[in-house]
Amino acid sequence: MKKLILALLLCSLCAIPASADEPVLSIGDALPAMDISHFLQGGEVTGLDKDRVYILEFWATW
Repeated sequence: MKKLILALLLCSLCAIPASADEPVLSIGDALPAMDISHFLQGGEVTGLDKDRVYILEFWATW
């Protein structure tokens, strides 16, 4: 029984992702740099207007 608990504990530790040095963003923070390859509507956005809403839609498949 102790070996089973130890094995489950070790497996759970392997499943925990390592903390990366990723920035934590909050509302009002500056937009991080992004490499956008394709715009669906409109042209490339080169600057942000404070009084305008921007919607980013992105997909991922795993």
